[in-house]
Formats: sequence, C-alpha cells, structure tokens
Amino acid sequence: MLDTKLKILKVIHGFPPDFMAGSEVYSFTLCKELVKEGHKVFVFTRVENEFDEPYTIYNESYVNGEFVRDSHLLSQDKHLSIRRVNKKKDYTYKDKFYDEGIEKAFREYLEQVKPDIVHFGHLAHLSINLVKIAKEYQKPVVFTLHDFWLYCVRGQLIDSKLLLCDGPSVEKCKACSPYTTMGSEVKKALENLKEIRENIDMFISPSHTLRDYFIKNGIQEDKIIYQKYGFDKASITYRKRVFGLKDKIRFGYMGRIIPTKGIKVLLESFRMLTQNYPEQKLRIYGNIGSSKRFLQDSFVEFMGGYDNKEIDRILQEIDVLIVPSIWLENSPLVIQEAFLAGVAVVSADIGGMFELIDGDRGLCFKARNAESLKNVLEKIIQNPSILNALPDNRDSVDSIQQDYQTIFSIYTKLLKETK
Repeated sequence: MLDTKLKILKVIHGFPPDFMAGSEVYSFTLCKELVKEGHKVFVFTRVENEFDEPYTIYNESYVNGEFVRDSHLLSQDKHLSIRRVNKKKDYTYKDKFYDEGIEKAFREYLEQVKPDIVHFGHLAHLSINLVKIAKEYQKPVVFTLHDFWLYCVRGQLIDSKLLLCDGPSVEKCKACSPYTTMGSEVKKALENLKEIRENIDMFISPSHTLRDYFIKNGIQEDKIIYQKYGFDKASITYRKRVFGLKDKIRFGYMGRIIPTKGIKVLLESFRMLTQNYPEQKLRIYGNIGSSKRFLQDSFVEFMGGYDNKEIDRILQEIDVLIVPSIWLENSPLVIQEAFLAGVAVVSADIGGMFELIDGDRGLCFKARNAESLKNVLEKIIQNPSILNALPDNRDSVDSIQQDYQTIFSIYTKLLKETK
C-alpha cells in the first residue's frame, strides 16, 4: 500500500532568499504547502558565495518563517530542509549545462535522503545530467516548466537580437548563444536536452503556451498536464478600486529590469505619453544596479528592489500594473498577484500573459509596440472609469492548496506505476 506521506526532493536552480524570481518563489510556496500537508521535503539548489570555496555545502532548515543553518542532514517533521551547493559565478558554456561537482553533490544527497520522488523546477546553472542521475536511482521524475530551457539554450526562445525564435537548431543556437560559438558544444547540449526530455515521467506546464510548444515538438500529450501556479491567496490584500473621471492613475512595473522584460518598449511608450501628459509618472519596482544611470527619464520613479514579503504593500501603491515582456512569458506570477490585489493589468498580447488576461480580465496592447501601449495608457488617463468595468479576477487564480491536490495526485499516480 502506498504511504500517503512522502519524501520529496525538489531540485531548482535557485531558492529564496538568495534568488527571488518567479520559479524560485513558486517553488518555495509549493514546498511550504507540501510540508504543511505532512510530507518531508528536501531542496537541492545552488548558491553563489564568492567568499567561500566552490562546491561548499550549506545545510539549512526553514523553521517558523526563518532560514537557519542546520547540522542535521535530513528533514525533521514540519521542517523544510535545504541543501545549497556553492557555485562559482564566472560561468562558461560548459558550466551552464554540465557540472561534475554539482552532480557529485546531488548523488550524495539522493543517497542520504532516499526520496520517493524527485520534482525538478529548473536545471540551468546546475547540470543537465541530474535528471539522468535521478533515473539511475529509479526515482519517478516530475518537471514543472517555467520557460523553454529544455529546448532553448537561452531559455526564452528569443535570439541575440531579441527576436522571437521558432525553434532550436545548431546553427541558430550557435549564433545566439551567450556562452559559446562552438557548434560542437551547442550540438552536444541540444542532444542532451533531448535525452533529458525523454527521461522525464511527467511535465507540468502552468500555461497552454508552453504545453502546446512541447507537444508540437515531440512530447506526448499524456505526459504533460496543464496546471496553473498556486498562490498563498491570503498573503495579498484585495481592495476594490473605483475610479472617477478626474482621478490620477498610478502606473507601475514590477520585476527584473532586463531587455526581455520589455523595458525599452515601456520607456518609449511613456516618452510619447508624457508629451501630452507631462505630470504622469511611472513607478518601477526592481533592482536596477549600475544601469540606472542610463534610465534617467524624468517620469520614472525608481522604487528600488523588493522581496516577496513586500509584494502586498507594493500592490497597494499602484492602480495599474504594466507587463510589457517581449518574449512568450510562461505564466507571470505578478499578473496573478495583481488580480488578487484588485490591481488592473495592462499586458502584451502574447504567450502566457495573454492567456491570463483572456480577453476581459485586463487590457492588452500589441507586443513590442510602444505606440500601442501608449494608446492604451492614454485611454485610461482620459477616462479612468473604464477600469471599473474590469472584473474581480480573484477566482481565476488557483490557491496553493488547489495546486497541491493536482501535484500530489501526479506523485501518487507515478509511484503506483513504479511499484
């Protein structure tokens, strides 16, 4: 008979508090829910500590809302155990995809933990071979997709000119890879990615965009399910906003400040917008670093970086969230967090962003088109009350409890099949 309380090994390329992008934050939320449901959860991840030697091991537990250094190798009841492996920052192409030191540490952890199932979230910066190693130990393998990395060396199906790519090939990937121009290395990586895909027992895709792409490119339909990200819905405060004709709208952007997030389109749209509305401001929340000196437009209010605990506060400081990404985003957490807070969303009309908006949950503009974005924002400024017609989108967001039920059913199905 299958034990309903499992030992689960979660593998992810980064984990809070060191890494706080969408895949890492979601993985953390899921791990906490698994622990809450009585499972023993172990995390294998990387950290980048330049003050220590490569492959130094750090054992931690997450207890009572805090990460603490832990001398115990294995999880105690109600604790989340994390093993962080120190990885050097100066990556070569080989280091991005293959790392014998990471593989050695993973084998050791597998042997110590002896998990029932291994659930991967991302392999970038770890090693492609971790899936094969898990299969060597005859462990069922689940893989939650967060981007196109299992096909694309850049992860986002976007080339070096930031144009959308229709799929990988050695020549195309060699031309746009940020890590190498050697065709032999690119060819090896693409071949190994194919082998890894074949070793995964079940894929979970939070968007139809990703699921459709994987099926189109060879993954069996019954091996990849659509399941939206789950959220701790109680952590975000909903506030119904009602706007009048003369209300001043607070526009905001939250996230990484990098080209693929559409920052250039966002700024160009506001440059046009502020020609007629010079008092209009744009709040940008995120870490900017040294690039801030290149983004000195008078309409920009840099609000600084933030951690996950501050999202609720930030969403109370804006009325409209703008999501201008130029790649086929999977299923941006920030859109669904805005839904939970009652914040209106203006999004590019592609990928998982467009799926979430679904015609009437927000407003869309033509992706990569600054004028199209400007026109949408101008309509809001001229008549803020149009935002009142947007629905309450909270029910469109899955709770982490709903997500857990689906994922646990996948675990139990795979374990029964391997008995």
